[in-house]
Amino acid sequence: MKKKLFAILLSIVMVVGLLPVTALAADPTVYDIWVDGVQVTSENKDNLCSGTVSYDPTTHTLSLNNATLDKDTKSGYGIKTNIPSTLKIRLTGTNSITRTYPGGGVGIYLNYSNSVEITGDGTLVINVIGENYDGISTGADVKISDKARVIINSEGGLGIAGRMVEIDGATVDSTGLYAGIDAHRLKIVNGADVTLKATQDKRNGAFIRKDNEGNGGDIELAASKVKATSYYPALFTEGNLTVNGGEVSCTSTADGAIWTKGDILIKGGAKVTTDGKFPMGGNGTFTVEEAEVDAKNTNVNNIPAIFDECVPVIADGYHLNYAKAVDSEGTEIDLLSSGTQYFALYKNVHFITKAVYPVSFVVTPDSLTNVVVKVNGQEVTGPVSLEAGTYPVEVTADNCKAYTGNITITADAATHTQTIAMTYLPADYTKVDEAIAKANALNKDNYKDFSAVEAAVNAVVRDKNITEQSEVDAMAKVIEDAIAALQYKDADYTKVDAAIAKANALNKNDYKDFTGVEAAVNAVTRGKNLTEQTEVDAMAKAIEDAIAALQYKDADYTKVDAAIAKANALKKADYKDFSGVETAVKAVVRGKNITEQSEVDKMAKAIEDAIAALEKKPASTKPGTSDKSPQTGDTSNLALWIALLFISGGAAIGTTVVSRKKKYNR
Repeated sequence: MKKKLFAILLSIVMVVGLLPVTALAADPTVYDIWVDGVQVTSENKDNLCSGTVSYDPTTHTLSLNNATLDKDTKSGYGIKTNIPSTLKIRLTGTNSITRTYPGGGVGIYLNYSNSVEITGDGTLVINVIGENYDGISTGADVKISDKARVIINSEGGLGIAGRMVEIDGATVDSTGLYAGIDAHRLKIVNGADVTLKATQDKRNGAFIRKDNEGNGGDIELAASKVKATSYYPALFTEGNLTVNGGEVSCTSTADGAIWTKGDILIKGGAKVTTDGKFPMGGNGTFTVEEAEVDAKNTNVNNIPAIFDECVPVIADGYHLNYAKAVDSEGTEIDLLSSGTQYFALYKNVHFITKAVYPVSFVVTPDSLTNVVVKVNGQEVTGPVSLEAGTYPVEVTADNCKAYTGNITITADAATHTQTIAMTYLPADYTKVDEAIAKANALNKDNYKDFSAVEAAVNAVVRDKNITEQSEVDAMAKVIEDAIAALQYKDADYTKVDAAIAKANALNKNDYKDFTGVEAAVNAVTRGKNLTEQTEVDAMAKAIEDAIAALQYKDADYTKVDAAIAKANALKKADYKDFSGVETAVKAVVRGKNITEQSEVDKMAKAIEDAIAALEKKPASTKPGTSDKSPQTGDTSNLALWIALLFISGGAAIGTTVVSRKKKYNR
């Protein structure tokens, strides 16, 4: 009996020893996440399906790299999780989740408290056709950021459903039967590009509602491009709508393109375009800062584009820069001068608002009278509201030079006070200049003592302004008084003699007409006394004026014209580089006179030198064409051509003779 028991125990030990080691290993860790119908475990987390799909349980990150999730099972989910944390999905390459089973299947499903964040630079395409099943569904938050691109088509449900949906710099195209996005808050920022569409009638492209506690319900769009289309308002919110920069285009096929139960604020240079069958607007206020709004109503009936109880209000610090409307008959109407009060009367309203800044002008000195300031040609009497930009300014004041210049206005408050420093008109020095000219016209050597006149002239102080005119007039009087006190010497012919000598020193052949000088010299009368000094000086002046009026003869351009003609006769295509000749020709300056003849001759020489430096291009070497063909103007090979002509003729005659001999010697 003992032997049998021992044998049984030994057999059991041997069987256990033969079992695989894995049969004794610990059970794998199971995670609350399913991918394409398969629960993720510690064993399969690095290779879940086609493409590369892996899960990092430490960071709760699911990485999709060219993955295809298309296991089409009843009530299956592309990705499903109950993990107590945010699921991070990182996209690389092109990925897809497809659920075609009519009975159901959500693309990405998270329980009520779980959020999902999609990042990466790849693409995810979600196609779901099950009735009432969504592309992405969670009771918490959905964030799509980085450079991720997500395309959703939910034929029987919502494109994206969540508590808060945030799209940050990503590209999203979400189409759902009921809505592209259904959430308690929508935030699209930082250059995102989003397209939303609802395919069923009486639905919204984005349906943003308050939660059960009455919180949320807001849409925030900032510096992004958003396009929404649906039957009911493409953007509908139970809270407020804020558009800060970017472009927003909304289309409703049967209602207003945008409707809010709260307030609307458009700012930051945003461009908003609406196209609907009924007015856009809301139950709250409609405030516009800096923006462009183009509201259209395509209803066949005469229905305005903007709700009459939600007429836009231009915020303080902004103004209408452009405003036009189109009435039911297609007539364009300019509304700029009337403000926004008539915006709710027309089918199409297009307006642009810009920021304006209160600009004040300070004109100095303070004591100026009759100061007039004009901006853009319009007189301003106090602070003026101006957009950022550059404006022409004109300022005038009594006894001042008129100021003209430009001012540049920016958001910087330092540019909102413009100080214009006026310059007084200069004092009138006409009398002073006349007195000095009178003194200068005198020959000091003709007077016994000329020092008083010189002292008076040297005492003149320039650059006095109009407020110091009496001082300037006093300077002129001092000079005049000094001149009046002068006593003549005997008449002096020094100037006359000098002028005649100056005339005699001239070469009359250098001037076009020398007769005026000769006449002035011949008119000199000798023997005048000091009391007739003015007549003597007039004789000298007549000669000097005649000399001053002389005009040199024109320089001789014969050589230049000959050189240009020579250059024009050449064929520039025959030379390697003709630019030197062209440059020399273009450098010719006409209108020189005879004293500048050497410069004119240099122009001619420059052209001649450039022609002399020309190098001909080598002859063509095409098959059947001699590379020794003569060039235009090249006669060096003429004899060679004549010799070749005779040789060719002789060869032809010889060939003919031999041919005939062969014919008759057969």
